[in-house]
Amino acid sequence: MPKLPALLLSVVLATALAAPAGAAEQRWTGPIPESAQSRIFSPVVLAGTAEDAALKAAGYVQEEYLLSGEANIYGENPDGSLSVRSSRNAYTTRLVIVRPRDPRKFNGIVQMGFNHPSLASVQWGRIDNLILSSGSAYALLAIGGDAGTRERSSAQWPVTTPRLFPWYDPQRYAAFRWGEDDGIRWDVMGQAASLLRDPGKTGPLAGLKVRRVYFSGWSFLGSTIRSWINFGFHDRYRRADGSPVVDGYLIGISAGSVPAGHTPLNSTDPVKDRTRDLLRTIDRPVIELTSEMEAITNVHPQRPESDAVSGGHRIYELGGTSHGDSGLSGQVRAASVQLQARRHPAVEPLVACTVEDTDVPMRDVAQAALANLDRWVETGQAPPRALRLQVAADGKDFVRDAFGNPLGGVRVAQLDLPLVRYGEPAPELCGGKVPRRNLRRLPVEPALLARAYPGGAADYMTKFRARQAQLVRQGWLRQADADAQTRLAARNAARAFPQGRGSKPATATGKTPAGADWAAEVPARWNGTLLLWGRGYSPKRAAPDAAPSVWKQALLEQGYALAGSNYGAEGWALAEAVPAQRATIDAFAKVYGQPRRTIAWGQSMGGLVSTALAEHPKPKIAGAIAMCPSIGGALGMMNMALDGAFAFRTLAAPDAGLELVGIADDMANGRKAQAAVGEALKTPEGRARLALAGVLGGIPGWTRREMARPADTDYEAQLEEIAAAFVMGVFLPRQDQERRAGGVFSWNTGVDYAAQLQRSGRRAMVEALYRRAGLSLDADLARLAAAPRIAARPAAVDYMRRHYTPNGHPLVPVISLQTIGDGATSPSLQQAYLDAAPPRMAQGLWLDAAGHCGISKEAAITALRQLERRIDEGRWPNPPAGTIHHQPAPMLRPCLRGGKCE
Repeated sequence: MPKLPALLLSVVLATALAAPAGAAEQRWTGPIPESAQSRIFSPVVLAGTAEDAALKAAGYVQEEYLLSGEANIYGENPDGSLSVRSSRNAYTTRLVIVRPRDPRKFNGIVQMGFNHPSLASVQWGRIDNLILSSGSAYALLAIGGDAGTRERSSAQWPVTTPRLFPWYDPQRYAAFRWGEDDGIRWDVMGQAASLLRDPGKTGPLAGLKVRRVYFSGWSFLGSTIRSWINFGFHDRYRRADGSPVVDGYLIGISAGSVPAGHTPLNSTDPVKDRTRDLLRTIDRPVIELTSEMEAITNVHPQRPESDAVSGGHRIYELGGTSHGDSGLSGQVRAASVQLQARRHPAVEPLVACTVEDTDVPMRDVAQAALANLDRWVETGQAPPRALRLQVAADGKDFVRDAFGNPLGGVRVAQLDLPLVRYGEPAPELCGGKVPRRNLRRLPVEPALLARAYPGGAADYMTKFRARQAQLVRQGWLRQADADAQTRLAARNAARAFPQGRGSKPATATGKTPAGADWAAEVPARWNGTLLLWGRGYSPKRAAPDAAPSVWKQALLEQGYALAGSNYGAEGWALAEAVPAQRATIDAFAKVYGQPRRTIAWGQSMGGLVSTALAEHPKPKIAGAIAMCPSIGGALGMMNMALDGAFAFRTLAAPDAGLELVGIADDMANGRKAQAAVGEALKTPEGRARLALAGVLGGIPGWTRREMARPADTDYEAQLEEIAAAFVMGVFLPRQDQERRAGGVFSWNTGVDYAAQLQRSGRRAMVEALYRRAGLSLDADLARLAAAPRIAARPAAVDYMRRHYTPNGHPLVPVISLQTIGDGATSPSLQQAYLDAAPPRMAQGLWLDAAGHCGISKEAAITALRQLERRIDEGRWPNPPAGTIHHQPAPMLRPCLRGGKCE
C-alpha cells in the first residue's frame, strides 16, 4: 500500500471511531414558538435591547430549535489515540439560529458559536456586525458544562449551563437532556455542524444552500475548539465527498500554554497536561486571537504560521485589551439579564467606573479575521501577519511605549496613536472595586499628549484617519467598523484636547434678574460642556451648589464646567426653579462664553426641575439627567402618597390624630405618623394594614441602603422596609406645597382601592400578611370604599399641574436614574414617565441599591456618559455597566399635564 499523506491518513483512521451501527438519527424540533409566558432562555439577542433593534433593522429573525440524537463519550489510549468509552448516549440540546428573514438574502455562510458552560453566556457581541451586514447565519449551540460549574451548582441555583435550561423554564425545556459527562459535546458539535452544513428538508436552515460553516469561540469555548482540533474531531467529521464539515476556526482569548487552554476529553479521566501540545495541523486554516491577559501566559512554542489553506495558521495578539474586553461598552449579556431578573446569586454585575472601558477594538479585529478566514478558504488569499506582543526580559510584563501601552501585536490605531494608557483601574476609580478582566482608558499627562500631537485634535484625527485607511486596506478592519471607530475617536480627541477656560476665572457667582443666587466652577481644561445642577427639596434657602461636593472633583478633572442656582426660593420652588436655572445658563455664558452643550441634572425635586427644563418649549439644554426624581410629577406623586396615608389612618390609626391634607405643621404631623407606624408594627393586624397602605402608597419592599434586599417571598422583611420609609414616602412634605398651591391639591374621590391593589402586582404579599393576622382583606377594602373621601380645590390642582406635572414629551433626551429601593420617590414614578415618553427620548437606568438618592459618583458619571452618547449618536445605547434591568410596580395614580389623571 502506498504511503498516504498525513492529513488523509488521519481521515482514514478516524473512520474507525464512527458512530456505532443502529445509532439514532439526529432529529430537529422547532422552531419553538415564543409567548409572553415562554421566552427563549439565553437567546442570541434579548428583546428590547439595542442588539434586538439592530437584528430587526437588518431583516433578521431569531428562532430556537431542539436537537436530539445519540453521542459517544471517548477515552484516550496510551498512544494518544481515541477509543469509544460509552456509546449511544441520548441527548437533547438547544440551538438558536439567527438568519435573514428573506432566504434570498442568505449568503450561504454559517458562523457557529456555543453557550459558555457557566451561566449559559453568549458571545454574539464578538461577531454581531459581521453577521448582520453580510447575510450570514449564526448558530448558537449548547454543548454542556464543565467540572467547576457543576461543583458550584445547586438545585436551587444551578450554574452549569445544561442544568439552567430546565431550571429556567421547566415546560419549554422539558425535553432538554444532557448527562453528567460533558464528553458527549464532541459528537454533539459535529452532528449539529453536519446538519447545518447539509441541511436537507428539516431544521433551522431547511431548503437553504449552505456553502461553508465556521466555528468561533472565546475563553473556554476557544479552548474547546483547540481541543476539538487536537483530539481529531475536525478530521473525523466529513461530508459525503470527504471535505470537512467545518471550513475554518477562530480561537479567541485562549492560550494553549496554560491548562485552561484545553478542554478535557470527558468528565471522568484525570486531566492531562497538554500545555506543550502544538495545535494540530488540519486541512483548513485556524486563526488564534488573544488579549494581553492570555498573550503573557502563552510562553511555550506555538505552531508555525502558514499561508496555505490546508494547514493555514495565524496567531494575533492585541494589546490594550483583557479577557473580557470587546472594545465596545454596553453590550447586553442576555442570559445574565434573565438570570439577574430571577435574582440568581452567581450573576456578577458589571462594575461602574469613572474611567471608560477600553476602546481597543477586539470585536472589530475578530470580525475582520473571520471575514479574512472566509476569503482564505474561498480564494486562497491569506490574511495579514502580525508580530507577537513584545514581552519584557523578566517575562512578567510587556515592553511598553511612553503611554504605558504594549509594543508589538496587532497595531490598531488606538495603540499606534494612543490618547490614554490602557490598564486596570485603581479601586478608587470604581467605587472600591476592581473590574474583573477588563481594562479601562486611564488618563495621561496633558504634556505627553501635546508632545505626541502638537497640532491638537485636528492633528490627531488626520493621523488616525490615515492609519484607519491603512488598516482597512491591509485587512485588519472592515470599513464599517473602521468608520464607527473613527467617530468615537473624534469624540475622544475632543476631550483629550479641550477648548479650555482661557484667562477666565476658575469660579464665578452672581444673581439672576429675579434675584436667585448662582455659582459656577470651570476647570482650566474645560471640555466645553456645562452641567447645570438642580438641588432637591429644601425647607430653607441656601447658597447655590454647582454640584454635590462628593462628585465635584471628579467632574472637574474630567473637564466639565459646573453651575447651579438656589432657585431664589425654598421649599417646593418649581415656579421659581425653572426660570432661575434658565437664567443661570445665560449668566454663565456671559462670563465664559456659550458652552458647546449644556446638560441639566439634579436629584429628587431637582430631577423634576431638570425634566421641566427638558420639556420647555424652547429648551436651552441638550439633555437632562433626573436622579431619584419626583418625575411622576406633583399631582400623581402626591395623590399616590395620599392613598397610602388615607389607608393607614382609616385602617391602622384612626385615633392617632393624623392630618392627611390641610396640614398645619408637617413635622408635628410626621412625628404622630411615625409613632403610629411604630404601634402598628407591634401587632400582626397593624403590620398587615401597614403593608396594604404601603402598597397603595407605592413604597417598594426594599428601602434601606444598609439592609440586604429581601427575598421576593419574604413578606415580613419587605414590610419592615416599607415601614422604614413610610412616613417620608406618604406624609412628608405637604404643608409647603398646599401653601403655594392655595389649598388642597390631592384627591381620592372615585378611587377603587380593591382595583388599585390588584393593579399593583403585590396583592400576594398583602394577602399573606392578612392571613397571618386572621383579618379579612375584603372587609378592610370595603371599609376603605365606605370611608369619606378627600376632594381637591381646582385652582390648587391647576397650580401643581403647572409647577410641575410633566407632559411626558421631552424635547431633548432625558435619562432617569434611580435605585430600585427608593422609599421617598417611588420607582413607580420613574416607570410611569418612561411609559409615557417616546422611547427615543427617555431612558430609565436602575441601580441595584436602596435608599433615597443613594447614587454613587461612579453611577452618576456613567449616566452622564450614557446621555452624551445618546446626544452624539442619536440613539440610546444599552444600559451601561453598574445598572440592572428592572420592572417596578406600576404607578397607581399616574397623572400627566395635558392628559388624564387617574
